Amino acid sequence: MSDETNYHDYHTVTPYLIVPNVPRLLEFLAEAFDAKERIRLGRPDGSIMHAEVTIGDSVVMMGEPTEKTGPMPASIFLRVADADAAYCKALQAGATSISEPVDQPHAGERYGGVIDPCGNRWWPAARIPAS
Repeated sequence: MSDETNYHDYHTVTPYLIVPNVPRLLEFLAEAFDAKERIRLGRPDGSIMHAEVTIGDSVVMMGEPTEKTGPMPASIFLRVADADAAYCKALQAGATSISEPVDQPHAGERYGGVIDPCGNRWWPAARIPAS
């Protein structure tokens, strides 16, 4: 555990992704969404028991599945300043497209979707400026 870890940094809800190949997910999140790694704890078999990153002001936890838990990828809505830039950056980092960003006037947002290399769906979204 790093000295920078502060348990007061957690919000009311913190996503926990259980997916194979957490090292690849950590790399993807750093490249795509400027995630900063906080913790990485391994198991004796070399797999990742627990890892955490911060993205913006939020913490995302993750670990690799076991026979008991199995994988549990997630779908995450991600607030960003520029949905198009975040979408493109995620594709460059290895994501596949679900949908290109489009304005959603009913929601007051512009967003698109990608699937990361571990099967999680990310929805980078930016508010549409009021006109």
